[in-house]
Amino acid sequence: MKIARAERLALNIPFYAERVTRAMQRASTHDERVYLYRLTSDTGLVGYGDCQGGRSEVGHLVGKNPFRIIHDDSIGFGPQVAALDLAGKAAGAPVHALLGTRLRASSPMSWWDIDMPPADWAAEARESIKRGYTCFKMKARPWRDIIDQVRTVGKVVTPDYKFDVDFNGFLLNPAKAELILSQLDEHPNVGMYESPYYLGQDITGARILRERVRKPIVEHFNEPCLHAHSCDGFVIGGGATEVRRQAALAAAFNRTFWLQMVGAGLTAAFAVHLGSVLSHAHLPYITCHELWKHDLLTRRIEIRNGYAAVPDAPGLGVEVDEKAIEKYRVDEIEPTPTTLYKARKRILRIGWPVGGKQRRVWEFTNERAYQQTFYQGGIPGFERGVELEIIEEDKSPAFRKAHQKLVEQGL
Repeated sequence: MKIARAERLALNIPFYAERVTRAMQRASTHDERVYLYRLTSDTGLVGYGDCQGGRSEVGHLVGKNPFRIIHDDSIGFGPQVAALDLAGKAAGAPVHALLGTRLRASSPMSWWDIDMPPADWAAEARESIKRGYTCFKMKARPWRDIIDQVRTVGKVVTPDYKFDVDFNGFLLNPAKAELILSQLDEHPNVGMYESPYYLGQDITGARILRERVRKPIVEHFNEPCLHAHSCDGFVIGGGATEVRRQAALAAAFNRTFWLQMVGAGLTAAFAVHLGSVLSHAHLPYITCHELWKHDLLTRRIEIRNGYAAVPDAPGLGVEVDEKAIEKYRVDEIEPTPTTLYKARKRILRIGWPVGGKQRRVWEFTNERAYQQTFYQGGIPGFERGVELEIIEEDKSPAFRKAHQKLVEQGL
């Protein structure tokens, strides 16, 4: 069997809710662009994969035997998933059987959101519960009051529902991390913390922080943190072969981890298969596939009590919705709605109360400008009561003048 046709299709899939659209378009993260990979064999079988963001070339895969490339991470994540799907269908075996020995019949899955106002996060938590989730990965940012956010969302979830709070390094150092995490420790729904600061920058500090904070701390996989025993677990992502390598190292140190790979339903299905053969893949996986209005499958992946059943049908064991592919298909040069949004002007106003009617107020033209100023020490973060207000361009002279002033200041 050989690959007779290899396709890469660009899709623009809208986010599933207006509050998600607002937050995602403002942020510096995933957009509406999903790439769908379709590999057709000379026997008529079709394998599918998808991924969000970066695209991979596929023309060179024509003429290759899919079984010879399923472990080659260099072909790109989406094409590799498609090759595994195709090989599994040809062999009459599920993808997990091509990757190792299945150790569990279901894999843990987490809801995911970028930073949002507390009320929006609460609405997201309610939606996640409707869809069967018991865990929510929250992006903590210095322009939001994470203590207030957690307290607000805690009012709408069950006692066993967990918040995994991801700081992406924004706490900057062990001292600030201890100050914030010790407060979050007190909330019963808080489950664990991801990258309070980038632990590899201060291994000794990370070990001390670990001793002083009650809830587990995880970091993106790296061997210095692994060997120093400076965290409780890891985030692991990438191609199938590299993931298994990192997973084996984590297992050797008895460190649990979650899989993190972003895409639509095919990516989520692959994560469920891959995680099922990894002994220490115990933490809820992050795929973000619930962000979009459609996951490209004819039947959504069912989450029950926080877990997704591992398919046992050939290939990925899911059916692709070809009508949805055609509905959302665009030319690759067509911009995403997020790209068009970012091209417009706005002012990001960040402020917090300091007593009476007084407030500290800082303004920026975009999130990247804020982050640069924050990292350079030009503005404090995680103040109590801090809020982010987005002021969209209204064509008024006052807005134009205020925006231009910020541009001239490099903000």
